Amino acid sequence: MKEQKEFYMSAKQQEIFFCGARDQRVVASRRFGKTDGVIGPHFLRVIQSMARGVGMFVGNSRRQLMARTMPGVLSAIARRGWIEGRHYWMGKPPQRLVQKGLIQSPIIKPDSWDMTLNFYNGFCWHLLSTEIKSSGNGISAVFCIGDEARFFRKEVLDASIMPALSGMTHPLGDPSFSEYNPWYKGTLFTSDASLSVRQNWLEREEAKCDIVIEEGEFKGMTHRQLQAELEQYAHSVMRYNELLRTAKKTGHKVRVVSPERKLYLYELAKKVKAREGKFKICSNPVVNKMNCEMLVNYHVISPEDAEELFDYEYLLTPEEEFELMVLQKSQEYNDKIRRMRGTAFCFYRANILDAVDLIGIDYINRMRRDLPPAIFQLSMLNLPKVKSNDGFYSLLDIENIHGYIPQMPEAALDKTIRIKTSSVIHAGQEERDEYESYDFGLLEKIEDCSVDGDVDDSDLYIALDYNANINWIVTGKVGENDMGGECLYVLSSMFVKNELKLEDLMKKWCKYYAPHKKRNSHVHYFYDATAKFRAYASEQQTDFKDIVIAVLKRNGWNVTTSDLGTPMQHEAKYKDINEGLSESGRLSIRINIERNEYLIPALEHAEVRRAYNGWHKNKLGEKIAETEENPLEGALRTDSTDAFDTLYIGCLYYRRPMGFMFMPRIG
Repeated sequence: MKEQKEFYMSAKQQEIFFCGARDQRVVASRRFGKTDGVIGPHFLRVIQSMARGVGMFVGNSRRQLMARTMPGVLSAIARRGWIEGRHYWMGKPPQRLVQKGLIQSPIIKPDSWDMTLNFYNGFCWHLLSTEIKSSGNGISAVFCIGDEARFFRKEVLDASIMPALSGMTHPLGDPSFSEYNPWYKGTLFTSDASLSVRQNWLEREEAKCDIVIEEGEFKGMTHRQLQAELEQYAHSVMRYNELLRTAKKTGHKVRVVSPERKLYLYELAKKVKAREGKFKICSNPVVNKMNCEMLVNYHVISPEDAEELFDYEYLLTPEEEFELMVLQKSQEYNDKIRRMRGTAFCFYRANILDAVDLIGIDYINRMRRDLPPAIFQLSMLNLPKVKSNDGFYSLLDIENIHGYIPQMPEAALDKTIRIKTSSVIHAGQEERDEYESYDFGLLEKIEDCSVDGDVDDSDLYIALDYNANINWIVTGKVGENDMGGECLYVLSSMFVKNELKLEDLMKKWCKYYAPHKKRNSHVHYFYDATAKFRAYASEQQTDFKDIVIAVLKRNGWNVTTSDLGTPMQHEAKYKDINEGLSESGRLSIRINIERNEYLIPALEHAEVRRAYNGWHKNKLGEKIAETEENPLEGALRTDSTDAFDTLYIGCLYYRRPMGFMFMPRIG
């Protein structure tokens, strides 16, 4: 008999799994375990329920899929006993093993096997990204999974991918390829909670929970009501699974007693643990075999009481036993659950506290210490965002205009191709064959710009903001936008805080952009008067700008500096930047969504305040100490936005195109 493997799933992950709705949306904070505890189990469930089917696994970019999501998914299924080269293959599976019938083929074979993940039972996942408009063209799929979905280009999802979720006909009429299967033509989309003040499309999906079902068995119910019933079922399954598992593991028996008898035995247990009255003879305040035997020997309780007292935590009333039997054996009840799953649309929110048993309180406390409080609240606790009433960057629209996700360079992907050996056991014999596959582990370990599709041979432009507790650098390049006009592409933003200082930030930047330096070592550094102070952000008694220049030159960069002088008045800066955002200025703006995760919400949170001398960016948050009670601090204060401003103004006026310099507006 094959030994069963145990693996941990948090209570929330189990709830989502046992609810098992056809359509699921999960918005959860980081480290909740979306990949391992939500996607991984459902991923296998779909594969096993529809052998030879075709699925779509969607990401916002191939880099995200190959370097972040798929390694996590494959690690999750490896913990459940699934082995690469035996149970699945990235790319075309070994054809000799297919010809021998040891590996099945999908009902509809892909035109290209390059971006596919194939399983021994013939299930084929197409790995698609929303950065490519025609991603789903030509595919007929039975299921769709999407991770990091908040970054998806919704127009691509709606126009290309969702129409491909058309299902397929099984050649032998397998009912798994029909509405009988609750996961046929289903969807699972997961994502971190957005740091943006604008709800992303996935968060807006929660409104579907209140749609009233208009036909069928559950007519008149809302999806939220249906989800509540499925959650009740899930909690029952979880409770009885844990009861039976723990009883077996600890040597206890599950016993059925009357409600009165159960209450009596619980009262006995309380007396043993309190060691009150006659129960003082117990050697310690626990209910164990030794104490139960001692109580019998001293005629405090009967042998029957002792047996049932030992198992007091595993007692069921007849009503509870009936509920367990229904869960385990009632075909009628389980058919109803199947039909409910096949109808339901479920939406879940979760945060890191839902996974505290797995992650540990120490990790949570460390994140609370190391992350700016606002970022901890948003990205770890999944708390609601507060929209700025009057934005300094009022025309910023990351979702529809100003945000982009670059494609990963083909060269970076090609470097990960490896020849691997497949091993399949058949009739007691090992069958081996070679196949080509991507090495996900290599992509996962790359922590530099070599996988950034927007980092080409262009010069880099940088600007910084300097602060005692947090230092920022924002990096960009200048190129053409979709309309052929000049555009500032904000490639990345980085920060260090607390004990890490300006030198640490510059070393981090140099390491990240080292591959670019091999092609073009020229970097333009824009700074203003705020960079000419003696650095409290450094152990050296020198100006901020001198530290930046020294670290860059020490790491082999050819540095061109531009002194912007006294910072531009806010009203003039406001006008210039919003002209850029409106596409009416000389220099438009595009921001890499993946590499500016904290800059984007800081831009959206930045407010305008009116003063006697015109408009000003509201920088009062920079005066507030970093505490959890003050949400506009740290990475969401205006420090990062000031670095962005300097970069934009520098690129707009100080790039010296064709030998002359644009004159900045005075105010």
